Amino acid sequence: MRGQRRRLRGPAEPRGRVPAPGARPVRRGHRARHAAARGTALSAGARRVIRALVVVLVLALTATGAVWWLWADDGGVTIDAIGDQNQTVARGQLPVFAARGDAARLYTFALANPDTLGKIPCTCGCERFGHVSNRSCYIKDEPAGRVTFTSHAAT
Repeated sequence: MRGQRRRLRGPAEPRGRVPAPGARPVRRGHRARHAAARGTALSAGARRVIRALVVVLVLALTATGAVWWLWADDGGVTIDAIGDQNQTVARGQLPVFAARGDAARLYTFALANPDTLGKIPCTCGCERFGHVSNRSCYIKDEPAGRVTFTSHAAT
């Protein structure tokens, strides 16, 4: 075997990235072909840390999405038995049917001044629906930290 030259696969690559001496053959290897596939080598500890960070990030995003979905501030608009729209929102927010214009100002006033509207009797004839004052035409219920608005005053 001595003196015989073996055929090696792959492009020519000089030894140690230095041009080969004159008469000697150029060494061929697979390093040049697979250099791009290798990339930078990370230690096992670094790979473990990256993997743990990815898992923590995915779990945090999943938990955030679940909390957002379960505790969304505004409930959907529902229609009650008399045809009014009802929506429960967080205190300080307005329902979609009273989000703009004069209706927004009136609903904000009704929420901020319960004593004033509570003393004014309802004039639309809605006592048969359980309204005891003009405030009942705006606000249906007030569970903890939230407000259920009704569109009775807006229609």
